[in-house]
Amino acid sequence: MSPFLRPSACLLVAAVTLALPMAAFAQSAAPAAASTVHGTAFELDRHEETESATVTHIDRQSRFVTLRGTKGDEFTIEAGPEVRNFAQLREGDVVTITYQAASAIEILPANSAELGVESQVDAARTPKGALPGGVVGQSISVTSKITAIDLTAHTVTLGGPDGKQRKVEVHDPARQARMAQLKVGDLVRMTYVEGVAVEVTPKAKGK
Repeated sequence: MSPFLRPSACLLVAAVTLALPMAAFAQSAAPAAASTVHGTAFELDRHEETESATVTHIDRQSRFVTLRGTKGDEFTIEAGPEVRNFAQLREGDVVTITYQAASAIEILPANSAELGVESQVDAARTPKGALPGGVVGQSISVTSKITAIDLTAHTVTLGGPDGKQRKVEVHDPARQARMAQLKVGDLVRMTYVEGVAVEVTPKAKGK
């Protein structure tokens, strides 16, 4: 989601997250099911962005909600009939959207897992009668096999589940130093996790 703070992104997030079918509210995206095989894992990247907008107008009949961002820009979203707890929303309420993403790599012993792609989506929303809100998270894991290692060029060739060979260049000096521990036949699992949470805070009393 880039750039994350565009009104169109807020529209998409609010429309999807507030309409989720589950009953409980979670604060973070759930990763894919953990492997029973132990390997060496390294986090590659982690990113988080948060944006807030204030509800300035609610059309109860058409279910259109106008929001004003922190920079004063206004935009309108439609809260469809599937959005739970719409009646609890009030002008002056603050909608906070948090986006999180992380990626990691794990080295597994040869033949300890099958090559392939695994994906998982987890979703939740606030219980009936509470303010609107919810979370949606997705994780994708790709397991490949090391078919060649070039310590001089700092490259690793991976054979994917589709049978294609992909050469990856390692730029980080610390990871280059660890390449000597790799063996042809080892498995590499890349996992990417992202999640979006929407939370509505009631208007402060006296404002």
